[in-house]
Amino acid sequence: MQRYHDTSTDPLPIRSPYHEQERQRLEELTAEFLAKGGQVQEVGFQMRDKYTFVIAPEKTPIYSHLFVRPEAGPLRAKAQPAPACAPAKPDIEIEQMQDEQSEQLQVVEKDRCSDLTTPQLAARLMVQAKLGASPMAAAEAVGVTEKQARQLARDFRFTFNRQR
Repeated sequence: MQRYHDTSTDPLPIRSPYHEQERQRLEELTAEFLAKGGQVQEVGFQMRDKYTFVIAPEKTPIYSHLFVRPEAGPLRAKAQPAPACAPAKPDIEIEQMQDEQSEQLQVVEKDRCSDLTTPQLAARLMVQAKLGASPMAAAEAVGVTEKQARQLARDFRFTFNRQR
């Protein structure tokens, strides 16, 4: 500490002999001033009552737009922007069913848990990982590909005990 810091310029501690002498000197000067007929006016309480510092959010440029009243007209929905790309097509399988009279094609969608969100899929994979399943077995149980299972494991920072 002494090597890197000069302690001679440090402020004095609160209870130092120098401060005690200064307090005593100020008390004597105040007593002399009051003995000569001087008066001390306390004004701190006046400042507190009259001048309180308040930030009015209605008047600040940051929050003022939040307090603007909407027009009295009817409410209309905002137009949604056009999507940047075409919607993705689901994976489909075509099964051929033979009938006596004619052949019909029936389209059956693959059940790939398309209604689940990414965190829900990750949660299901975490459960499978804790149960000791490999990424391939967990992916089959959840209904995703092994590649997606490994990507979700990397994104959500969990590991499988067995890899293959």
